[in-house]
Amino acid sequence: QLRSMGDHLKNHIRTAEWISDGKENSWFNSYYDDSGRRVEGVTGEGIRMMLTGQVFTLMSGTADGQQARAIISAAKRYLCDPSRGGYCLNTDFREVKLDMGRMFGFAYGTKENGAVFCHMAVMYAYALYSRGFAKEGWEVLELLFRQCMDFDRSRVLPGIPEYFDDRGQGMYPYLTGSGSWLLLTLQTQVFGVRGENGQLTLDPKLSPCHFDADGIAQIRCRSVGRELLVRYHNPEALDLGQYRVGAVVYGDRSLSLPISASELDEELTLLDVTLVPKE
Repeated sequence: QLRSMGDHLKNHIRTAEWISDGKENSWFNSYYDDSGRRVEGVTGEGIRMMLTGQVFTLMSGTADGQQARAIISAAKRYLCDPSRGGYCLNTDFREVKLDMGRMFGFAYGTKENGAVFCHMAVMYAYALYSRGFAKEGWEVLELLFRQCMDFDRSRVLPGIPEYFDDRGQGMYPYLTGSGSWLLLTLQTQVFGVRGENGQLTLDPKLSPCHFDADGIAQIRCRSVGRELLVRYHNPEALDLGQYRVGAVVYGDRSLSLPISASELDEELTLLDVTLVPKE
């Protein structure tokens, strides 16, 4: 019964909340204000688009494949500002819209009103990876990384802040959920090290830039109750989408996926994983 109700909601959102700029761009409406009015779309003040609704429709599977590709195009058109670190939380609504809460009481580019809100940007990257758009997901993370590392613009020490303002300056490096989501995305999506039904699976979505000169990319992390060092070998320099997981070697043993935690030591476990061409 719960699945049936969930499917009903998804189908309703796919049709009733799918909006367009009247040209070539379409996306999902994210909110209604306290006056019961749809927030996003074409208005007298310009295009209104928010990142939040795109993230959660992608992540939940509400957006179908065609809608997912349209969201990527629209978000890049209306929300992406590389000079500020990438994807802004919303376009400029050009009004103090307090019937949407405190966020529109801030100047545009500040906090929840149009800043590059790192938490949501990283969740957008996670959603893209989870839907198979690894290249686009990495572009989101790369923009954030470059902004963080450019001290002259970001004015933050190495790390990821809560948001970048309209000047591209990082704010609140001590108050952020971005860090945990970034680690989650890198581990479970980029490196593909995650638990499924209590077992370990490996599903890497690594790009050529992630491998060193010897064709190795590795991550130390924790999964299925074990400390792991997962080392991917890409001897044929295969690109994203060209490879699959081949041999998984643990000590002197070969393992098959998924891997039960009982097969691994409780101390640091090294897994050597060879990537081979897809058949």
